[in-house]
Amino acid sequence: MISVAVVLAACGDDGSAAGDESSSTGATDASTTEASAASSESESSEASTLAPADSSSDTGFDPPEPMCGNGFVEDGEECDDANDEDEDSCNNTCQLPCGIAWSAAHLGPTQDSDIYGLRVGVDGEDRAVAIGYQRQVDVDPKGNPTIGEATALVVAFDAEGGERWSQVLAERGLAVAPGDVAVDDAGNAYVAVAVEQATGGRDVHVLALDGVDGSTLWTHEVVEPAADGDDEADAIALTPDGDVVLVATVRVADMNDDVYVRRIAAADGTEVWTSTFDGMAAGEFSTDNGGPVVVGDDGSVFTFVQPYVDFSTIRVTLLAYAADGGDPLWTFTPEQGGSVQEFFPVGVAVGDDGSVYVGYERLTSQVEFWLAKLDADGGELWEFDREHFIVPGVGEDWRLTGIAFAPDRGPVAFGNYFTSEGDDGWAEVWLAQLDPEAEIRCETTHQETSGGLLPPTLFINGGTVGVDGGPVLVGELIDDPESALWIGRFRAD
Repeated sequence: MISVAVVLAACGDDGSAAGDESSSTGATDASTTEASAASSESESSEASTLAPADSSSDTGFDPPEPMCGNGFVEDGEECDDANDEDEDSCNNTCQLPCGIAWSAAHLGPTQDSDIYGLRVGVDGEDRAVAIGYQRQVDVDPKGNPTIGEATALVVAFDAEGGERWSQVLAERGLAVAPGDVAVDDAGNAYVAVAVEQATGGRDVHVLALDGVDGSTLWTHEVVEPAADGDDEADAIALTPDGDVVLVATVRVADMNDDVYVRRIAAADGTEVWTSTFDGMAAGEFSTDNGGPVVVGDDGSVFTFVQPYVDFSTIRVTLLAYAADGGDPLWTFTPEQGGSVQEFFPVGVAVGDDGSVYVGYERLTSQVEFWLAKLDADGGELWEFDREHFIVPGVGEDWRLTGIAFAPDRGPVAFGNYFTSEGDDGWAEVWLAQLDPEAEIRCETTHQETSGGLLPPTLFINGGTVGVDGGPVLVGELIDDPESALWIGRFRAD
């Protein structure tokens, strides 16, 4: 049984994370590419629009009295364009469109520990719960490290980014790999993890955690059928009536992995139904992989998986299930030209009208990715690639790491933008809020502050949308030599 360590309002004990100092602002006009962002009590950060930089407001004269609309960026402002147009690149409260509202960082138990955020969910009061990876590393005075086992870290935040509680899911002497998290309206969290077994292999566990303190309400174990299979917890989502849908990669025989889609009763953790998917076998192999999952308003289940074809061909396929499981109602497998035919599922989302959005990528010399919209029967309505999001003059090193859907607004695409200064480089947040036809409503990058000469690296691994449709993203903040679980809440466009 997984052991549990719960800490209320916990944080690392080895100092502050990058960005702990208060934000600084300078006198620049509204088209600046860097601006101070709102923060939680102990966090601060920088937001950047995708417009060209302009330092024309650096006049050498003293600025006028602080106020929004005077053309100078002052404390509490992210921009100031000196006009009263509320729908332009700087609104009448001197905030950037879809800029960051707050960010927070949860540190590891030691400065040398490995820690990062992986997935995040939000409840009905806009409170976030993130799941991530944590492995404690202790270094003695002679520099000799003691490396602990991998654990799954769950951290709950309030609506302003303050930490409420954290929990470490651990098994003595064995690894616990984090998978995904979903949160109901009351704040209860459902997490999927893969637990190493003493007899070999890994089994998938789903835990229900109380929203008040993170204590375990029940545990569901997927222990079939191969005793020593290296099973993976891929994704988790909630049905409209509150049950849990799990997607897992399960070893069913030697060199044969299937995708399990299982509905679990939220009340007590019992199995409701299980559907399995076995892709096209090639020779002795049939190593299929699960992927992201989403549930529609009618209970329909959509999961974007990776069937194995052969050594040089790996497809991505969307599986659509009815609310009561069974065989897929329909499938969708996108096609792209090129010599490399290895694709990876990134995300899936459902729109207000039942349409489905899928995001996927191909790793070649340069990462390629696509975002497609399907109708309720799996017919493709449109598809856009990475060029749709590239802003001239900003760069082309972009990566999609997830998608979501904001009700009454449209899809949200997010990931990373990689930039550099001389021989040094770092990663920033990239975020695009779109309408249902993929017209970009608002696109931004975000960079955290650092005490060093260069910005820290911020890798984004997962995200969702808050109550108002504003994106909530989670990932890893690396401010050498320390890393942290990072979470950020962005405003809706």
